[in-house]
Amino acid sequence: MRAPGTGRRRRLWGPLAVMALVIGSAPVAVSPLRDAALRGTFPDAVPAQPLGYLLGAPLFGVWDTLTLLTVSQHYAVLGTLVLLYVAWRLVAGRRPVAGARPVAARPPSLTRHLALELLRALAALTALLAFYAAAALIPRPMTAIRLTSPDLLAVNFHSHTNHSHDGWSLFTAARNRAWHEAGGFDAAYVTDHYTWAGVDEALPANPARAGDGTVLLSGMEVRLRGRHTNILGDRSRYVFALDSTWHHLDPDSIAAATERGAPPPTMLYALPGALDQIVPLGSPHGSPAGVVGVELSDGAPRGLEQGRSQRGEILALADSMDLALVAGTNVHGWGRTVPAWSVMRIPGWREMSPGELGRAIEETLHRERRRAVTVVERRIPYHDGSVVALAATVPVLAWEHFRALTLAERLSWLVWAALWMAVRARAGA
Repeated sequence: MRAPGTGRRRRLWGPLAVMALVIGSAPVAVSPLRDAALRGTFPDAVPAQPLGYLLGAPLFGVWDTLTLLTVSQHYAVLGTLVLLYVAWRLVAGRRPVAGARPVAARPPSLTRHLALELLRALAALTALLAFYAAAALIPRPMTAIRLTSPDLLAVNFHSHTNHSHDGWSLFTAARNRAWHEAGGFDAAYVTDHYTWAGVDEALPANPARAGDGTVLLSGMEVRLRGRHTNILGDRSRYVFALDSTWHHLDPDSIAAATERGAPPPTMLYALPGALDQIVPLGSPHGSPAGVVGVELSDGAPRGLEQGRSQRGEILALADSMDLALVAGTNVHGWGRTVPAWSVMRIPGWREMSPGELGRAIEETLHRERRRAVTVVERRIPYHDGSVVALAATVPVLAWEHFRALTLAERLSWLVWAALWMAVRARAGA
């Protein structure tokens, strides 16, 4: 016979556990943002979360975390959920139904039992896929960034529109701009694959003054020596060096034009991709038509994986070749989460025209190189190749998620947990 109150305690353990995590993680809280290169806080940037985000913080925060996972972490989450599901079904099969009287009856056939379990498993898998799909497709408020100095600006060096072959068909240049505005970007480069069609749509809608709204700038994603590279600035500096399909950029043609006095190219190496054959701009041992920067953070799952697993190599490469470190969201229209921002210091940028701002960004990249950009990223744990840490992805993610909550998010979690507790208590009254 069950002890009095046992059922009530079971009904409340969920909200009580959430409250314990929210409150218990507060004394060891960390900033949700950090300098991606130094892995320390960046005091000039704070998260900006609209009221709509805070009202749904428990759900939106979990969706953000899922969006920021690497490929290996997604597999770890899936494996953990499968194990938890199997354990739950084994326990559920042995637990007697509360209040039921034992009766003599023929047990269900093995075939029927397996069919029911298969249907349950398919329903659980469908629910998981629907949850992932909702994170990618449902419009929702975003966590943005707020910079403390008027001379600082947040830039995205890698984004797409529906003109990219793999872009969402409804992700127009206008929606690209709205996405960047919601994410706290002051400027963003439209770098569609092998076309400037998205740029042609975006530029006429730019504000006359850069400080009056998010500015979209000209770029394109091409292949340089077979590797994905983003070229920035006016197309006249590159079009003569592209093949007939605009897929491949000839570095020798760019080099010849540079030697004749043409403006130097501004090219950024994108992830994922091999790091061993990067030739920097102005390298004495290579073509002058090389890159001036490399992505430290790329928002695609494979890009996130390389940016975290090879972070040491990327930093060493940037230091040795004096390359700017940049962040590219690589947004194609799905998802409402910014993994990282490229923060630059350009005094007076707010009074510039969009064209002047684009030139100022490029000049800063060429002049300051490694010192030109600070990559500010959302804090997310990574296993660093450890099998044990990879296996512990779910509990580690949960704990670090609660540690990185802002004060407003903590209050939202507590309110929702209290409502959950009230509903559960009323149901058991």
